[in-house]
Amino acid sequence: MLKINNLSVGILRNINLRVSKGECVAIVGQSGSGKTTLLNSIAGYLDYQGTITLDQQSIDKLAPWQRQCRYLNQRLYLFPHKTLSGNLHLANPKADREVQQRLLRQLNIAHLLDRYPNQLSGGEQQRAALARALIYPPDLLLLDEPFSSLDWATKQPIWVILKDLMQSYHMTTLLVTHDPKEADYLSHRQIRLHQGQLI
Repeated sequence: MLKINNLSVGILRNINLRVSKGECVAIVGQSGSGKTTLLNSIAGYLDYQGTITLDQQSIDKLAPWQRQCRYLNQRLYLFPHKTLSGNLHLANPKADREVQQRLLRQLNIAHLLDRYPNQLSGGEQQRAALARALIYPPDLLLLDEPFSSLDWATKQPIWVILKDLMQSYHMTTLLVTHDPKEADYLSHRQIRLHQGQLI
């Protein structure tokens, strides 16, 4: 479970939110309402006031790399000089090729294991970044409009795969999106941020 109490940072003021284990909550609202600020705070990229606990453990004093969460946004941050296998190895050195291929088969990109990011299409790169986020299954998955640059035909299959993976890993997820269909399909419930306040 994710608990946020009296979180204040940037435009955000006194945010209180609880997300159950395995629940996906979509965060919607206009640009500049604080959606990305909220995710950045949870990930540890911003200093904030208030408390954040994950699975009943405070993460307030943990550095970003110590927090058991993965953050995926439009910037995929795939290392261009590493193959897909190499990128997955950096995220989880204990995952051998068999483990990598098992995950990539779920994402329908197992045949791309030894290719470099510049050899992948936009949709394939998105799936590769998702695989890297999930190769060491996190307690919390933070998604900040990761599919907004993809066309409808590319988005839909990724939504189906992602929903299946979230359910199979029983993963707590926060999804920032401007797409009502994406929010409806992936989330259990939706919350709205308006000028830094939860509606």
